[in-house]
Amino acid sequence: MKELKEYPDGTKPHLMIIDSFALLFRGFYALALTGNYMRTSQGLYTNGMYQFTRYMLDAIKKFGPTHVVCAFDMGKSTFRNELYPEYKAQRGEPPVELIPQFDKLWELVDAFDIPCVGTVGYEADDMIGSLAKSYSAQGVQVSILTGDGDSLQLIDENTQVILFKKGFGNYEVVTTENLYELKGVQHPYQIIEMKGLMGDTSDNIPGCPSVGPKTALKLIAEFDSIEQLFASIDQVKGKLKERLLENKDLIMLSRDLATIRTDVPFECTLDRCAYGTWDQAKLIAKLEEFEFRSFVRTFSASAG
Repeated sequence: MKELKEYPDGTKPHLMIIDSFALLFRGFYALALTGNYMRTSQGLYTNGMYQFTRYMLDAIKKFGPTHVVCAFDMGKSTFRNELYPEYKAQRGEPPVELIPQFDKLWELVDAFDIPCVGTVGYEADDMIGSLAKSYSAQGVQVSILTGDGDSLQLIDENTQVILFKKGFGNYEVVTTENLYELKGVQHPYQIIEMKGLMGDTSDNIPGCPSVGPKTALKLIAEFDSIEQLFASIDQVKGKLKERLLENKDLIMLSRDLATIRTDVPFECTLDRCAYGTWDQAKLIAKLEEFEFRSFVRTFSASAG
């Protein structure tokens, strides 16, 4: 493992990877459900971006990363759609008020001098996984800020997942130490095994028909993995055994769809992710463009 420099207080670098659109959606609906859409004098909807900024700054303050990077989706179609055309096919178009905020969010994050990363053909999850595994292997402390439980498969000795919960400033931090207590599985890779068996309606991953979370958890607790389950399939009795055998290909496909890739190339050095390096004038100009007056006051005061 590469030896990383220590900071004056003896700590090692701490990288926070933000699931950008997950945070944007959360912010958008937090205000939209109250009827507050927020618009600039030019008519640009900004409620998602405003809440994104609130959430991001709160998490950074609370967890204290030294480095921050934002991962983005780069289009709808990915390799998963090639594997399974129905993947996420049930999802409709986002609200018209939200659509313009996707591109503008990149501009906002850039104004904070936080790198924006994404690769065409892959989801933000795959970029998050690739960043996390690469920097964890170098001994960097990694925190993944997301609302997506699929990211729990990325937990390791240096990587924790911070799941935002209902309400502002509420989080659930999942590590190797409390994974079983919170999610009922012994190992992070078993998150993928579970999805292979039970599927995921939010992503339209089929899984095995009639196998729900309780059955999937019981099977993984007993057999550890899908490979071991099928190697010991005679230990499973009755209709369940029949369903598993009949749908083996579907189960294997579902597990593949649920697996976050960790080998996507990226060009984002740790030094580039150092937090707090923004140009004050550029940041305030962007905040003024979006008419985020409270943030303009905050960062204008810090500039003085």
